[in-house]
Amino acid sequence: MNGPDADHDRRLAFAIPAPPNERAPGTELLDPADPDDRALLIRAAHPELDPELETMLVDGHEMNPRLHLTVHEIVATQLADDDPPEVWATARRLRRLGYGRHEILHMLGAAFTPQLWAQRAYDLDAHRAALAELPESWEQTRPGGPARPAARATHAADAKRRRKAERAARRRGRRR
Repeated sequence: MNGPDADHDRRLAFAIPAPPNERAPGTELLDPADPDDRALLIRAAHPELDPELETMLVDGHEMNPRLHLTVHEIVATQLADDDPPEVWATARRLRRLGYGRHEILHMLGAAFTPQLWAQRAYDLDAHRAALAELPESWEQTRPGGPARPAARATHAADAKRRRKAERAARRRGRRR
């Protein structure tokens, strides 16, 4: 399937992957396009979080699980609605750089959360500017300090191998 529906489906699949059925029975009946179902799917994708708690420790860091899930919902809604479209464009750009899906969702959330904390009206231009600053802004504030994703080296090596193979194929073609 191509066209707007396919792109919508790709955005939804990126925002809310299907959780494993053995961990979340019944989620296969939920529709990620429905905001209520989407919230349940996001919750099922985070079985380690207890939204009944105000704070909890995750990987040695204190966090608010309800806020974490809410930010995931906001990002998922932005992707589902393609509003603003820069969110999806940024997600694809970060994926090409080798970042993982879940980390990308966190980066996208980090691009608008400063506006939440400032308690001011949503500023689309500020959001777009924050998206454009990714991944550098994320790397500067990453818990544990800056680090490039492991997949980036793999992607770079694959690209180098492809270019080398293409050059070799062109040379072989010229010799014939």
